[in-house]
Amino acid sequence: MSTITLPANQWSFAAEDQTVARALAARLPEQLFDAHAHLYEQEHIAPGQALIQSGPAAAGADVWRRCLGQQVGEPRLGHALCLPFPSRHGDPAAANRFVLNEVRPRKHLRALVLAGPATPRAEIERLLDADPQIVGFKVYHLLARQEDTFQCPPSDYIPDWIWQAADARGLLILLHLVRDGALADRENQQYIRRYCERYPRARLVLAHAARGFHAPNTARGVASLRGVTNVWFDTAAVCEADPIAAILDEFGPRRVLWGSDFPVSQQRGRCVTLGTGFAWITTDQVEWNERAFFGRPVLVGLESTRAVLDAVDRLGLDAADLRDIFHDNAARLTGLLVESGTLTQDLYRTAKTRIPGGTQLLSKRPEMAAPNQWPAYFREARGCEVWDLDGRHYFDCSMHGIGATLLGFRDPDVTRAVQRRVALGNLCTLNPPEEVELAERLCAIHPWAEQARFTRTGGEAMAVAVRIARATTDRSAVAFCGYHGWHDWYLAANLGETDALNGHLLPGLEPLGVPRELRGTSFAFAYNDRQQFDRILDQQGQRLAAVVMEPCRGRDPEPGFLQYVRDRAHEVGAVLIFDEITIGWRLCLGGAHLRLGVAPDIAVFGKTISNGHPLGAIIGTGQAMQGAQGSFISSSYWTDGVGPAAGLATIGKLSRIDVPAHCAQIGERMKAAWRDHAETHQLPVRVDDGYPALARFAFEHPQAAELKTFYIQCLLDRGFLGHTAIYVSWSHTPEIIGAYADAVGEVFGEIAAALRQGDLVARLRGPVAHSGFKRLI
Repeated sequence: MSTITLPANQWSFAAEDQTVARALAARLPEQLFDAHAHLYEQEHIAPGQALIQSGPAAAGADVWRRCLGQQVGEPRLGHALCLPFPSRHGDPAAANRFVLNEVRPRKHLRALVLAGPATPRAEIERLLDADPQIVGFKVYHLLARQEDTFQCPPSDYIPDWIWQAADARGLLILLHLVRDGALADRENQQYIRRYCERYPRARLVLAHAARGFHAPNTARGVASLRGVTNVWFDTAAVCEADPIAAILDEFGPRRVLWGSDFPVSQQRGRCVTLGTGFAWITTDQVEWNERAFFGRPVLVGLESTRAVLDAVDRLGLDAADLRDIFHDNAARLTGLLVESGTLTQDLYRTAKTRIPGGTQLLSKRPEMAAPNQWPAYFREARGCEVWDLDGRHYFDCSMHGIGATLLGFRDPDVTRAVQRRVALGNLCTLNPPEEVELAERLCAIHPWAEQARFTRTGGEAMAVAVRIARATTDRSAVAFCGYHGWHDWYLAANLGETDALNGHLLPGLEPLGVPRELRGTSFAFAYNDRQQFDRILDQQGQRLAAVVMEPCRGRDPEPGFLQYVRDRAHEVGAVLIFDEITIGWRLCLGGAHLRLGVAPDIAVFGKTISNGHPLGAIIGTGQAMQGAQGSFISSSYWTDGVGPAAGLATIGKLSRIDVPAHCAQIGERMKAAWRDHAETHQLPVRVDDGYPALARFAFEHPQAAELKTFYIQCLLDRGFLGHTAIYVSWSHTPEIIGAYADAVGEVFGEIAAALRQGDLVARLRGPVAHSGFKRLI
């Protein structure tokens, strides 16, 4: 057994390092920000650090740049966050002085100061007052008072005054977690959440991917920080992609900072997950021989950078995301990159010149909420959290994907199913088998149904359902109640003398572009109005192909109404179609008609059936669906695999957890908050008594539109996408809704003050929200 010949000094840059560095360089952005660079003098560090002792007596900014520049290209190294090298029995004050002396002449660098329980607060405050290049604190377990510090909770080595100073000044705290579980440790999790929420202006950076050297710790623990808005992660010295990918998956690319952990980056080897812990397999720790190792080790900095790039590839991130991770995120945190903050609004102004109507969906127009203020675009969304193009974070307590994401944005189970289908191929010459499985599943949940067809949107699914009914009955006329989309069969109701669609969710829908020849084919009736329904049947019964309605929207029908509609429809030979696109799956598993005990001939699903992925479903009895055999109903993208895969995953999860009960509980809590705060501030607010899963309220005041706009504006200021309605989802936790309810209390107080002082309109920062369909230009 022969030993592999290795470079004599870990600080050297060998041929194998050059090979790997060249491969990585092709993938790196043009600018890099090292968010974790230790600068030091050996005399300030206690003896026993082999890596330090084998290197230069002092490693300042120039040494950092030269060494790391060999790995990533020196011209790329624009900025760094520099910090002392922590040592158990070293001299923290001297270590801080050395770092600050290195940073001050170099305006592209920023510094963290080492601080712990024994550090005089006044000394650090003086440094902060005198030096704007200090952007935070480096805290470390070795500064704890105990001898054995590896099982210390963070409270043992982070005095509260550090959090207080960070919160008051908007500074960073770089935390190296310890304890065996690292981020999977319950005490660590509770500490991070508690202190981040208590000090929201402090910005916590969890070093080493939350000490993800044992990758499963970070993978298991990262979800515990969901909803914490002031936590970031650096990747320093992490040599495996798994913990970084777990963080990217949970928090997205805006919360990850590339860091080298210089001079650890100069070690030769890598850190690996091993059993219940991890091991540093480096040339100074193990004998590198040909029997055990089939290759030559490279520097840890190269291994760590490769792990970041591998994690980025797993999630399919792009060049802009790479720029964020390798440079912009750290530059934003340290104040070296200050963006305009207007990207979101600027893009919408461009959109209105290129896209008629500004958006593809009326309900997503900012003019429907707070014109010139509501963010039109999102960069990331997960759970009920949204980030706009300017990086602003919001909790979505409004229409929540316009009701399409009952499980929350980017639900992990649904996303996993979609990723699998995409990885295996989404569309080809053949058909996806998932559509057959989905048809079987829907018919099993709805025993009255025998067949299914699929589309990719709810509106077209309704058009298909009406086409099927017309083909089955060989008739043309349709009676309907409620809102059912944009297609000609529906808007034809407004071709008459009056706006027949007023009162059916959206007023002002002009039938422009709808053939006038369709006049007299669609007839609207009001929910629970038997007399109006009967008049249509008496006049159009022999022409009637279908009766289309939502079985319910905001509340249960009057006793016997749905049964009456079904019986009368069948008397005249019409097909009863229930539109379950909005209400389906919110009240029970499957269509709301199952809860109400009335089966239609056809039911239509969309939105929640696939949790944000394109899918529409039409299920029906064999007799009602006969028309689908002969009528030409066909589209290429109805055969993609993502829609059915998402549908199966969504229905599977809805079958395992009680989403309707959760939504009802959260909705009731929100309705109670609106009532209580309105009573406290004596506001003219009426809370709807309908289903809590679709909770809503209204201002009963001559300036209702202005009040609504001001309400939304004030909630945006507090980090909430709020509206006078909320589509409750599984992702709306009691904690998030509690914070939203507190914000509503504050906003109602501002509204009350505006009404008392008579300056409501003066407080608006933009136009008043639209109330219905309206031309934008």
